[in-house]
Formats: sequence, C-alpha cells, structure tokens
Amino acid sequence: MIGPRVIAGVSIVNAACSLALWPPDTVRHFQQVMAELFATTAVILFAAALVLATRARFLEPYFGGLDRMYAAHRRTGRAGFVLLTAHVVTIPWTLGSPGGTPSGLIAYAGITLLAILTIGPLSYGIWRRSHRLIGVFFAISLAHTLLVDQVTRTATVPFAILIGAYVVGIAAFLHTTLLARFTRPRFAYEVRTVRRLTPATVEITLRPRKERRLGFVSGQFVFVTFHQHGLREPHPFTISSAPAEQDIRLTIKASGDYTSRLSSTLRAGCRATVEGGYGMLDYRTGGRRQLWIAGGIGITPFLSWLRDMPDGNDRQITLFYTVRHADEVLYWEEIRAHADTHPGLRVHLNVSSTSGTLTTAQVLEACGRGFLTDVYMCGPLPMLESFERGFRAAGLPSSAIHFELFSFR
Repeated sequence: MIGPRVIAGVSIVNAACSLALWPPDTVRHFQQVMAELFATTAVILFAAALVLATRARFLEPYFGGLDRMYAAHRRTGRAGFVLLTAHVVTIPWTLGSPGGTPSGLIAYAGITLLAILTIGPLSYGIWRRSHRLIGVFFAISLAHTLLVDQVTRTATVPFAILIGAYVVGIAAFLHTTLLARFTRPRFAYEVRTVRRLTPATVEITLRPRKERRLGFVSGQFVFVTFHQHGLREPHPFTISSAPAEQDIRLTIKASGDYTSRLSSTLRAGCRATVEGGYGMLDYRTGGRRQLWIAGGIGITPFLSWLRDMPDGNDRQITLFYTVRHADEVLYWEEIRAHADTHPGLRVHLNVSSTSGTLTTAQVLEACGRGFLTDVYMCGPLPMLESFERGFRAAGLPSSAIHFELFSFR
C-alpha cells in the first residue's frame, strides 16, 4: 500500500537531506547531529500518527482500510517513541536554554507516560481520552524545538521538513479534537430493539431519527455512541444488515467490559450516534471462485453480504462458519436459506468442540485449491494469522487473502 511507503519515504528523505546538507563545520558535532536526526524523524512519525488518528475516509484506500490505518498509526507512534528515546539518550544535555530544556523534558515525560498507559490494563474509554494528550505533548515539543540551539536550524531543507511536520501534526490534532465531530459522517439513530440471540450475543436494531440515514457498503463497520449512562463512548461494530434495509442491525458479542455492559443494560429508545461506514472488505472486488471463513462473531460481515447478494450472483462461493460450541451458532437457518437461493453458494458449519479445529487443508479440499481466486476472513486474530500462514504455505499469494484487523487501541 502506498500510505506506509509515503511515511517511510518522507522519513528517508529527511535523513538523507539531514546527513547531506548540514554545514561541514558540524562534523565534529556528529553526536549532536545524529541525536537531532533521531528527533526530527520522531516528529515526522508522530505527525503521521496524528494524521492517521483523524479517521479521514479519503486515506483508507492508501492503507487498505481503516483497520490498517490504525495499525499504521500504532507502528509509526511506537517507532517515533523509540527514536525520541534515542534522542534523549544521545543528545548532549545543557541548561543553556531555560525554556527549551524544560519543555523538552515535559514533552518526553508526557509521551512516555502515555506510552506506558497504552500497554496497561486501562478500559477503552480511559485509554481513548488519555491517548488524545499525545497531541498536547507533541505541541509542547515544538516549543522545545524553537527554543533550543540546534544544528538542524542551520540546514534549510531538514528544518523546513521539520516545521512542515509540526504544522501537519498539530493541524491534524486540532481537527480530531475540535472539528471532527462536525466533519465526520455522523447520523442520528435510536435503538428500536435489543434481541438476545445467545447468553453472550445480542442483535441491536437501530432506526433513523431523521430522514437522513447512513449510506454504507455491505460488510462495512461503523462507530456507534449510545447516549445512555455507562455507554457514551464510540465503539466499532460491523453492520450485519443490508444497505437497502431502512434500519441498521448490529450483532454484538459480550467479549469485554464495554460490550458486556452494552449487552446487559442497553434499552430500546436510547439515542445513538452512528459514524461511518468504514472498511474496504468487499467480496465484489474479488474473483469468481471465493472462500469465506467466519469465526464466531466474525460472521457479521458475511451476513451483510448474504443479505445484499443479488439474485443473479454468478460467483462460486464456499462459506465455512466455525464456532467453539453449538450454542454459539448464529443465523444458521438463514444462512442455509441463502444457500438454497443462490446455487453458487455452499455453506459448512464447524463446531470445534465436537469436530475439532478447522484447518487450512480442510477448507482447501472442500473448495478446490486449483480454482480458488480469493479468500475472505473475519474472526479472532489467532485464527486469521493461522489461516493466512496456511494459505501462503499452500501457494496462495498475499494479495488474494483479505481480512480486517479489529483492534483500535
């Protein structure tokens, strides 16, 4: 994808310019030159992370979807922190700048604390609110940059790249903090029904409160904020209904603190704000013979696809739906009914507690490896990684293996 390459390219150009264009008389200050190179590259990476945090939909195609934008956000943020730490360790510290040194220490201490909290056992809501402070400490580091006596300032191109990164990063932070609520695609809905499907799973139906309703592509996900005490924070959920339906259906499993509260306390009549749709997992972009693999609650995007599938669908699709226990199976009769309607669709149910774990060899044997063009998967990350390794070992190119990474912290 071009997005990660652009971030890496800007960092490489910055390093090349920094090493090539600094004045010759700084050779004797090589330690400081390298320390400042660590810092300027860290600023570029943090700025990129702040841009990715805006959830700007026009960026999705360049990263392969919002899920991979968030993955790139995490990678660039972590790399930026490593380089920032390298800067702090290698820079020759002086107290010659009464404002510059304290601001730098405050910025580094703040970012370090937030990095520690990122890997700590915080709830999603607390993590999300604290994570916003990254932009504050990023802005404080600008004061450090402008107040200290640095070699970078004597090299025009590296200094221009540095200031440009600060402008972009701070603008992205201000957009996320102040303007995003007005510019993101948000829609007013209301909880119509909360229907319990299993002890751990509910189906929530949302109806639009106004004429304006969400437009989405089957298989996409949305961020939903339920305006009820204890639930007022946006969370991503895949839509399980078809775009043509008036209402939106979400099928949600209680798998954490928030979803457990949602499952037990959400009531009909609650107002909801829906933002989206996001995601680029779309079987219609794939070839004629496809394999679909759903693990547990990962059946939701496939339900949306099936409910939206046209009568004239000419693809040959094999769907494997795997769960741990029989009481976790959702919508199986409906799925079988879709298979009866579409001759090219074959469906298989695997209950691992009785039939064993579903393997790559099993699914390839069932669908015919020699004719397979694309694989679409949704489910727990270990399952996705295991199948990806198996398909790659079987000779399937990575470009034919499609899945989304539902991890947003």
